[in-house]
Amino acid sequence: MKDFFELSRNIKLRIIMTFIGVLTFSTIGSSMTIYYNQHMGASLTGLLLIISSVLSFLVGIWSGHFTDIHGRKPTMMIGALTSTFGAALATFANSPVLFNPWLTFVGLVASSFGWGFFNSGASAMLVDITTTKTRKVVFSLNYWVLNIGVALGSGISGWLFRDHLFMLLSIVVTGDIINLLIVKFLIVETFDPAHHAEHQQTNIFKAYLQVSKDRTFMLYLLATLFITMLFTQPDYFLPVHLSGNAFHTSHIFGVEIYGQRMLTIMAVTNTICVVLFMSFFRKQTNKWSNRRGFAIGAILMGLGWAMAVWSNNVLFEFLAAVLNVGGELIFVPFEQSLRADMMNPEQIGTYTGAFSAIQPMAQVICGALVSFSPLYGSMGMGIILLVVTSLGVLPGLVSIRRYERGAR
Repeated sequence: MKDFFELSRNIKLRIIMTFIGVLTFSTIGSSMTIYYNQHMGASLTGLLLIISSVLSFLVGIWSGHFTDIHGRKPTMMIGALTSTFGAALATFANSPVLFNPWLTFVGLVASSFGWGFFNSGASAMLVDITTTKTRKVVFSLNYWVLNIGVALGSGISGWLFRDHLFMLLSIVVTGDIINLLIVKFLIVETFDPAHHAEHQQTNIFKAYLQVSKDRTFMLYLLATLFITMLFTQPDYFLPVHLSGNAFHTSHIFGVEIYGQRMLTIMAVTNTICVVLFMSFFRKQTNKWSNRRGFAIGAILMGLGWAMAVWSNNVLFEFLAAVLNVGGELIFVPFEQSLRADMMNPEQIGTYTGAFSAIQPMAQVICGALVSFSPLYGSMGMGIILLVVTSLGVLPGLVSIRRYERGAR
């Protein structure tokens, strides 16, 4: 907490808003797939998830460029207003006077659009007001807070989602309103577009074309795409593996541990380790080189996920979770700090927009790997994850070497 109180006001407010947004949305986020499946069927649910991923990709690209042209605070305001409206619409669609799953989807799409817009402005602002020396601390704290928010929100969702969805959606609206008020009255603009106009491309296509010419950044972006595929495994192949016949159900202290419970244990283990050991790992690796931190962290994560999909019992799944989170604790501060360091200060928003497109792209690829998994099974998937890790580490190391030499 000492690190937090030593930060500037804008950074502290940004971290607080992260906590509020993640905490409140996590109370409904992952459970909405169950909601859509119950009320619309599996086929439509899959289509809706694809639509959401495509929209997330487009919003990230647009909002990243928008924040360079119009500033961070206006982008955050538009995002907060849109998110509040969308959440309010979804709340109304599940209120005592109306029940409409389609209107719920429209509302949550609007909320997601707003969050994407808000996050682009807020992420660019965080890069504006940090330096190479402070970024590991700031991004570690932000990641730590994010994990606490997800853990608390998911726990609340598990207890209340089925019977109290209206109340949870009302909490999401309340969180959005609080963040809106923080942006309006407390956040100070960190980027004046007028002072950077001569360096900005008002045409979005030309702006991203300019970014694409930065070979060092593009190599790093490619590396991040593959590493992000590792982060998405808890939502893709791992549940399939654990819910199948390969996992051996066990009993520990009289409690039955089957696949779904094992997945929960792994998620809880990850969150607890991040909350308890993030600061310790950051301090222990603070003097490591960027290449060492990036490579060791990514390799440990890759080995952890490969082990997870190869394992079939509680002990080895738990050890895989520990190995993975150890890599994550090393990797995240280095990766996020490097990401910010590599951005052109004149186009931080557009660079941020390029990164925001990575998540939906990784999700689409991981979805395809799950679809084809009957062809290669768990053993083949583990091998694929090791290959994916290599495809992330190698261009990552090349890009870091180029960055350290000042090459673009």
